[in-house]
Amino acid sequence: MAAATMISAEMFEVMAPVLYLSRVFGLQPLKWKRGDYNYVIEKSHAYVAYSNIVVVFFVSASIYGLSQVYQLDLIYLIRIGNSTHRYVTFSDVGVVLIPSVLSVVITSLKIDKYVRYFDYLRKCDGVLQKQPFRTWRHGLVIYTTIFFTAGILVVDMVMWINLASKEQNAYILFGYFFPYYVCYCFTIVVELVYWQNVHAIMRRLIWLNEKLAEVAEEMNNDILFMRIDRKKISNVVDTLNADNLKKQEQKKSVLSLEQIQDLISAYQRLTDATNSINDCFGLIILIILLGCLIHLLVTPYALYAIIFTTGNSMFIVSQSIWMTGHVLRLFLIVEPCHGCLIEIKKTTAMVCKLLCLPSKKEVRKSLEFFLDYLAQCRIEFSAFGLTKIHRGLLTTIAGAVTTYLVILFQFNRNC
Repeated sequence: MAAATMISAEMFEVMAPVLYLSRVFGLQPLKWKRGDYNYVIEKSHAYVAYSNIVVVFFVSASIYGLSQVYQLDLIYLIRIGNSTHRYVTFSDVGVVLIPSVLSVVITSLKIDKYVRYFDYLRKCDGVLQKQPFRTWRHGLVIYTTIFFTAGILVVDMVMWINLASKEQNAYILFGYFFPYYVCYCFTIVVELVYWQNVHAIMRRLIWLNEKLAEVAEEMNNDILFMRIDRKKISNVVDTLNADNLKKQEQKKSVLSLEQIQDLISAYQRLTDATNSINDCFGLIILIILLGCLIHLLVTPYALYAIIFTTGNSMFIVSQSIWMTGHVLRLFLIVEPCHGCLIEIKKTTAMVCKLLCLPSKKEVRKSLEFFLDYLAQCRIEFSAFGLTKIHRGLLTTIAGAVTTYLVILFQFNRNC
């Protein structure tokens, strides 16, 4: 039986734009039903079939369309005029079509585990007693990515159609190019889904740190309370008030212990959610990162080729925008993962500070366990276990791109 989970209406509202977008592209075969105050999300076999039909159609249409386009003289000269051009072009096409197929296949196979990701977030929200809300930054990232991608694809398609319109009808060329650009959108939507999932974990880590700060404040208040001179209190208040004061002190200690245990439970849910994301998206993200690396090699090389063939200014502008877009795609993947690492460091530092404060024995044991748990069960995102995703990955990719571009240009010069 397919897994199903219930999430709050607030969580669904935050994730709805990307959920609907990914459903259109067949990348999250889910169905949801609204209740009074929540949504039930589960796997949909109908959408699994739809996903496979969509990807097979567009990949097949892309291969056919590009095979027709590359027969045109001008495009043939630019894209596959020699062996180096062919290697670069086929690599460029491969890193668009392969992720499209694998993303649909993998999400269809892993969809039950992905549904559990929502369940982990729901349980974390329940422990933290907070519900997500849509922020302007969340919408800015999503809609800016969509409009930027649509804009660059339109510009690129118009450029190629103008170049080849002397040899072929523009409407026919549009039909040839369109499926390939749709396949490129598959990759962008996967990146948006990944960004949203990781960003959701980061937001809850921020809430967890806020709760830790509240516990620290309460413990500081307890310290001030314990430093009160009991002898002076006895001269001012009667015995009954002193007993009430003692009971209030015990209540505060119990409250802090319960809060710390809740925070440990919330962190455990977030580690489970992180493991689900790594399991469901690890291989896809690895291929997408490799695709970004190849695109950052291919795009400058294509710019180099066009300058020495046609010198078309529109092509130069288009390729420059493409390079910017590929860099931004890397940031879309890396930044939320790096944000989670920063919040984890804050969590560890805050727990260490709490351990430095005088506290009850039970509270101290819970804090020591929390610190051990933070060390042993770290929230880290990886690409199929082969590389960890953080800002250091950007410098690694930049170094690789620079090295291989030098080799590629030198090889082309020798040919």
